[in-house]
Amino acid sequence: MSRAAGTFVCCQAAFGKAVPAFQLTALSTRHFFRESFLVGFSPTLPACTDARIIPQFKFSLCEMPSTIELRPNRRLLDHEFEGYKLNLQSLPHWTHDLEESVDKLYPDELQYSFLHTRLFALHNHLIADYWDHHYSFYYIDKKQQVRKIYFNSDNHSFTNVVVYDVPAHVQRKSGHFNLCLSFPASNIAVISDGTGYLHIVSTENRTNTDQKWQTVYSSLALGENNFFVIIDTRVHEKNSKIHVHCLLQSIEQLDSHFCSVLTLLTFENNGNVWKQTNLKQLQGKGIIHYAAIETNCAALYVASDNQFKFTKDSEKDIESIKKEEEPKKIIYTWMQTMDDITVTLKLGPNYDKNLLHVFVSPVLVKVSYAGNIFVDGKMVHKVDSELTTWNVQEDGQVDILITKSDSMIWDGFLVGGDIHGQEILDPSLVEETHKRLAHLCSESLVTADHTVSAVSTQELEECDAASEEDTVLVRWDITHHEITHRIPLSVHQYIFSITIEAREVPAIALRHDVDACIWQPYAKLPDMNLWPTQHQGTLMAFGYVQSSKQNRKFVTCPSNFSYGVVCESSRHVFIYRSNNISSENCQLRQRSPGGATKRVKIGHQYVFNIDQYGEVLGINATNEYLFLLTDKCMVVVQVM
Repeated sequence: MSRAAGTFVCCQAAFGKAVPAFQLTALSTRHFFRESFLVGFSPTLPACTDARIIPQFKFSLCEMPSTIELRPNRRLLDHEFEGYKLNLQSLPHWTHDLEESVDKLYPDELQYSFLHTRLFALHNHLIADYWDHHYSFYYIDKKQQVRKIYFNSDNHSFTNVVVYDVPAHVQRKSGHFNLCLSFPASNIAVISDGTGYLHIVSTENRTNTDQKWQTVYSSLALGENNFFVIIDTRVHEKNSKIHVHCLLQSIEQLDSHFCSVLTLLTFENNGNVWKQTNLKQLQGKGIIHYAAIETNCAALYVASDNQFKFTKDSEKDIESIKKEEEPKKIIYTWMQTMDDITVTLKLGPNYDKNLLHVFVSPVLVKVSYAGNIFVDGKMVHKVDSELTTWNVQEDGQVDILITKSDSMIWDGFLVGGDIHGQEILDPSLVEETHKRLAHLCSESLVTADHTVSAVSTQELEECDAASEEDTVLVRWDITHHEITHRIPLSVHQYIFSITIEAREVPAIALRHDVDACIWQPYAKLPDMNLWPTQHQGTLMAFGYVQSSKQNRKFVTCPSNFSYGVVCESSRHVFIYRSNNISSENCQLRQRSPGGATKRVKIGHQYVFNIDQYGEVLGINATNEYLFLLTDKCMVVVQVM
């Protein structure tokens, strides 16, 4: 098992029966070389260095999409953590038989794509209310009623009441999805019935179990025969009006393949009437690992292994579509070293040197011939313009040498990019990068860093193989339909997402070496090109242990990151506790051939059997309890 690799294998048996499995693994050398130059730093793999002594993130500041490099906070990592040992102690737990079983659907013969399979398999039927600080959870039963289950931690009793009856019951047919429930505010709920209807519901004070919910708006959100699930919802006040933003996911078949569609709907309340005011839509072929609405509702966050693009906007035309229709014509190339940039272009036959004009200032460059402009724009960094030289060869090739002011690799040539220019990688830099990354694919060990890894590389398994996928988390500006920031995730396997605070977007758990680091994206800072993404906590060695559980259905953790959970569909729940490690859980181990010893820390693994309770349909982890929803009952496991 290597600290530089990661794997994600979706749950087989996610439905309690055979379903397609998939595997997404960490970044290849070829992909990493390209991504490294986008961020403008020396291409060194963070996972192979001491990630505990470098800043949390780094990015370039320019009008092109800023590439952010995630760097863990060393104070939230622990080199002394060795791993987990099995604890046979049984965990206290309580059960509550459901009065009505959970409403659940399986994909039919028309929903045969992998996108459909994944959407159904990973649907969490247990909905937590993060605005309510009690142990209050919701599910939708077979009668399409929203039921609230309250767990009293003092006497370990349960209260189960119906709070809402989903309107416009439609007979199920091919193409329908599971019902969804989301809480964008403490007094508002949004419900989709899986048949195309979206309901905005006033819940008033949800801590009052006697309070019945009232429907304030219903519509066929995407029109007839367009079915969807709810990914995220958010309430935003603007111009003294309440706006509810709903992010929906649907699947469409285009020609011979299926694609994922994200639709952002905006509803407005002027004090008396609700109405839909806007529809924006993105489309892509890839899997959507994560999607959320920025807290200021100015952007979308999307993590996928395929590029998405805006296809609809009810407020303005999609300019990117028009740009894509224009053929891309390369009229010059540029190549860089650490110290200079060479711009190369080709003049026509019978050229006249006197008609060639080259202008280079510390920040601007313009190259033209006979009134035709080849290069014109602002460079991303300053240059020493006095050292600029150029040469015209007999065949009309022009080579312009521009010297950089600072020795560094640029993440682009012109601010905002140039579709008519193409970067050519310098062979010497390619060779240097391959040498620096050679330890990732060679059989020899790297001895420069004498820090001993908690887990031996001899324990490498198939689930730790390198990735060939390019998963990227991007921030989409929904007004200008453009990507402002991107975070490559291929080297950091996406594991799961959790809500830490009700008002923030879900945090994402990414694999860093053998650990799982929890990152919280925050809204882009106004008037600055900054997208803060903060390392909030770490599940020690959890990135490694979860990757070996190929039958996992749900993976999660509580908001204080005190334990991690890997849940199978119908057999076991694996609980990994690494915090509160006391002195008796520290052991002396021989750590080097010289006989030196080092104190290492051991966590606990608990195994909870759930086969007697039926298929697990939902899960939520709190700081003290783990809540499991099965097709028969609610199970509460005391973890802390």
